[in-house]
Amino acid sequence: LPQQHVCNEEEVLTDQQLCSQERNSSVDQEDPEPPQIKEEQEELCTSQEEEQLELKQETDAFMVTLTDEESVHSGQICAKESVDKPQIKLNRTETEIVTLDLQVIPTSSLLNSALSVSESRSTSSGTPNSSPSQLLAIALFSSQAGNRDSSNRPSTSQVLKTWPETFQVPWEQMPQEIRSAILSGKRPKPTERRQMVRILVDEMRRYEANPTRSQCLTVIRNIIRQYPKSFADMTADWSLLGCGYTSLLIQVKNRIENVNRGGNYAHHRASRSSSTYKRGPTDTYGCTRFQPELPPEETNETVEQNRQRLVEIYRQEGAGGVERAEVKNQMELTFCLQRRHINELPPPDIENMRSKWPFLFTQMCIYAHFELLTDINVLRSMELSMVECGRAITEYFRGKPTNRDVKDVLSNCEDNEMALCVVQLLMAHFGEDLTGLVLLTNVSSTAADVETTLTLPASPRLIRLGGTGQVTTGRWMITLEGRVISEGITPTFLTGLAAVFAIYYIFNLQYQEEAACTLEFIQRRFIGINPERGTKAIRGKVVCKKTGVIVQKKSATVNTNVSTLLKNLLDFESD
Repeated sequence: LPQQHVCNEEEVLTDQQLCSQERNSSVDQEDPEPPQIKEEQEELCTSQEEEQLELKQETDAFMVTLTDEESVHSGQICAKESVDKPQIKLNRTETEIVTLDLQVIPTSSLLNSALSVSESRSTSSGTPNSSPSQLLAIALFSSQAGNRDSSNRPSTSQVLKTWPETFQVPWEQMPQEIRSAILSGKRPKPTERRQMVRILVDEMRRYEANPTRSQCLTVIRNIIRQYPKSFADMTADWSLLGCGYTSLLIQVKNRIENVNRGGNYAHHRASRSSSTYKRGPTDTYGCTRFQPELPPEETNETVEQNRQRLVEIYRQEGAGGVERAEVKNQMELTFCLQRRHINELPPPDIENMRSKWPFLFTQMCIYAHFELLTDINVLRSMELSMVECGRAITEYFRGKPTNRDVKDVLSNCEDNEMALCVVQLLMAHFGEDLTGLVLLTNVSSTAADVETTLTLPASPRLIRLGGTGQVTTGRWMITLEGRVISEGITPTFLTGLAAVFAIYYIFNLQYQEEAACTLEFIQRRFIGINPERGTKAIRGKVVCKKTGVIVQKKSATVNTNVSTLLKNLLDFESD
């Protein structure tokens, strides 16, 4: 339909315009009669004597103009919308009947679609916009074409799911102990769990011989979501450990690799693009107030004045001034400025920070800053954890020593503090040397002696003053970037361990590879920091077992060795 005109009620069209259209349409005919339209008892009345043609109809009527191919023949048609598909009959002198099937479409949607089509055409051709009648014609044509296209296109709801999403675990084939544990909400024993993994892998390999890690993850997530109490990774207080599926995923992938050992199946590896270091998830890992706003009624000028006041108090009273109530309040008020200076890029050196914030490096302020940063009282969490699970860890290793180093620690740690014994057992189990976190020195050594006599690495170290039997009465220090930055006032190994752990989060540091597993275990089991993503461990270099080439170490949310030990301890404590 090339043109359409909307007819309102009582629209008047002069007979002179009608006659001029009729002369253009036919030259041979003499005084042709105007077209007559009949629909549902409505008539078009023509009066040539009054030289005026009046067309009357109800609201929402419209006018259709028809054009022949050979000659321009236009007539105006006013019709009323019917319920289903109205039919309009046009009587002409040739007794030709034209039937139009019209579809009722809301005017607003027609105009919107027509405007968009008209604008696109006008911009491409450079022609001005069409008239409203042309817009309606374009809209009708576009809607019909869209209906035809939509009938040919497949429905978006018909999306095929992959086999891991529709995978059904064969629970009926599982051992009776597994089914009983699921019904009672208990954790199955390790032997039964391994048998379950074998059956699960056999069923998965019916769909694909070597499932990818993402496919295994989809299946395992469904299992964890359905039975979290029986198979999810949990802490001692039954809170989810990280994502909750790490240990089961490791077991399934190891079983698949063992079954496919020596086969020709290609290992699926995702390509990773190298990325440069920037402030991101590693720095904000476990923090709830990484960069807070200024306190109410405080400005940058007033906060800076408070910082200068703290420096003046330290110059007058030294580290002992930390006991003053004014220092505690000022350190809390200036917490936002402390984080701003620490989070600068490039990171400031530690001596610059000590000159700006001397009280920050005292034992009390280290604990306070960590609590403001993470909402966790690090010393209190460490003390409670040692009481709750310290003895369970030693009993677990006594009943099942994992290597010779663990046996040596158990035979020599009778007289040591519980915290030191636990740390030594953890580092021996993970194959980490104690010097990766703790260094020993003479009980009478000063900070200057430590810096000159010991080879201090850049990563944090806890310096323990005194021999093995003097640990409960000896002092401790913390070193960073080869300098002593803090000296403890409470002579216990546990207080020093809590302070050195807090340093990693205060100054946005990663766990050194020499003690990464032990520090992550302390983080997840003792402190209770269990983010679902990210890690504080450094992605170091390892030797590939297959090729012997040094490659980049994979990064995982939860270290596999840490996850396995946590699961074994949980099973041991539940038994």
